[in-house]
Amino acid sequence: MGLKEVKEELNFKYNIDTPHQIVYNGTKRVAEKLFGKWDDCFDWLYRFKAEIELSSPGSVVEIDTVTDPVDGKIRLSRFFCALKANIDVFLYGCRPYISIDSIALNGMWNGHMPTALALDGHNWMFPMAFGLFDFETKEN
Repeated sequence: MGLKEVKEELNFKYNIDTPHQIVYNGTKRVAEKLFGKWDDCFDWLYRFKAEIELSSPGSVVEIDTVTDPVDGKIRLSRFFCALKANIDVFLYGCRPYISIDSIALNGMWNGHMPTALALDGHNWMFPMAFGLFDFETKEN
């Protein structure tokens, strides 16, 4: 639900004409209570890696970081995840063909999300791995 819809619902249900900035601040506070602060998401990535390695041994999860020279904060540079089950299916049930493509992400974090797909026995696409990176370079 967007800000416009929230504002219209407040006006319709409670007959309150709320300024746009108050609706924006309220939805931001609610989102932080429900999902946590945006700055804490980076810490959850390491918890995600630990859970994947614990529940699916043999999976590959890599996190690369860089230190910002201006403010000294550690920032996400690259992320890669390939689950053990997907690796096994590729090795024993897919054709030896891998397609890689990425999509641009726009929002709080601008970057790219690449995915690696294989073809199974029915010529259907099978997701093998996914990742995140900041810029399209040869290294990434």
